[in-house]
Amino acid sequence: KQWYQRRVRGAQETSVSVGDTSDAVPICCDGDWKTTRKRVHRFLMDPRCSRWATAWHILDIVFICISITLLVMETDSNVKDAFQEGHAAYNYLFGLNVLVIAFFTTDLLIRFVTWPGLLNFWKNLFNILDILSILPFYVSLLAEAFEDENADNPTEHEHKSYVVLRVCRIFRIVRVFKFIRHSQDLIMIIKVVGHAKKELCLLVLLLFIFSVSFGSLMYYIEHQKNNQFSTIMQGCWWAIVTITTIGYGDIAPQTWLGKVVGSLVLTMGIVFLALPMTIIVGKFSTVYEKEKGKE
Repeated sequence: KQWYQRRVRGAQETSVSVGDTSDAVPICCDGDWKTTRKRVHRFLMDPRCSRWATAWHILDIVFICISITLLVMETDSNVKDAFQEGHAAYNYLFGLNVLVIAFFTTDLLIRFVTWPGLLNFWKNLFNILDILSILPFYVSLLAEAFEDENADNPTEHEHKSYVVLRVCRIFRIVRVFKFIRHSQDLIMIIKVVGHAKKELCLLVLLLFIFSVSFGSLMYYIEHQKNNQFSTIMQGCWWAIVTITTIGYGDIAPQTWLGKVVGSLVLTMGIVFLALPMTIIVGKFSTVYEKEKGKE
C-alpha cells in the first residue's frame, strides 16, 4: 500500500511541477497545452534548462557548420563538380543537405507552434533569418519541379531558373547568422549597438559629408590630368578609403594640388575617426555594463 501511494504521489508531482530537468526533457502529463508549450519553448531557447536542451543546441551548431561548409565547397573549383547531378558523390551531398534542411525546418516549425504569440514570432529578427536560410532550398525544388512544364521555351526558362538560383544562393549566406542565437554575448552586443544607434548615425553622416565634399573636390582637381578620377563617384571612393586610413592604392592623386588635398584628407581622417569613436566606445561600455548587470 505504501509503495502504491508513493507511485501515485510521484506521478502527480511529475504532472504538476516542473521538477528536476537536468536529465530529462520537460513534459506535461496532465495535458495542459499552455504548460507544455512553455516548456518546449524554453527547451528550444535556453540550452541551460536541461541536458537534452544542451544536446539539441549543440546539434544545431553542428548542422550550421555543415551547412556553411557545403555552401563554401560549392564555390571551390576542385570539388564543385561533386554538387552536379550525375556525379558519384552527388547523392551523398544532396542527402546531407536534405538532412540539414530537415533539422532546420523541424526546429523552426516547433518554435513557430510554441512561440508565445503569433505576432511576436514575426517580430523576432532571428526567426526571419531562419526562414530566409531554409527558403532557398524549397524555392530551388519548386523551380526544378516546374522545369518540365516550361520545356517548350527552354531559353526563357533557363534565364528564370538562373535568376532564381542566384537569389537563393544570396539568401543562403543568412545561415551564418544562426550562430548569433547560441551566443548571449553576441546578442548583448547587438542590443548595445541598438542603444548607440544615434552615435553610429552621426558617424555615418560625417563620413558621407566628408567623402562627398573631398571626393568632388578631388574630381575637379584631377579629372583633366588623371583618368582615375573620371567621375565624382570614384573621387568619393578615394575619399572613403583615405578617411578610414585603409589606402588601397588603386586610385591616387598625381597633381601637386591633389597631393596637398590628399594629405589634408588623410590627416583629417585620423581626427574624424578619433572623435566619434571615443563617444561610441564610451556609450558602448556604459550600456554593456548595464546589460551585463541585468544578466
